[in-house]
Amino acid sequence: MKSKTERFKSVRDFGRALGLSDVEMQMIRQKKKLIQRLKDARTKKGLSQAEVAHLVGSKQPAIARMEAGQVSQVSMDFLLRAALVLGLSVTIKPGRIAA
Repeated sequence: MKSKTERFKSVRDFGRALGLSDVEMQMIRQKKKLIQRLKDARTKKGLSQAEVAHLVGSKQPAIARMEAGQVSQVSMDFLLRAALVLGLSVTIKPGRIAA
């Protein structure tokens, strides 16, 4: 039997279909932005994933997962530790969240 592929008009509609709240979707956006900043900082400093992992107290595959955008597998605590070792400041700004 063929299954019909569902198309969504927006990211918000897709998130809703997954059961995500507006706050959860905003958290994902914030994490993705921070991950990109961390990856850019690492490459700019000429550090390998293994070197950053060592500084964070983790292993290279964790950094690879983070940089691959596997947001659900990366905690904010881990991202903040990576930001600290890479010398980045982090500011969380509220986005547009429907009430």
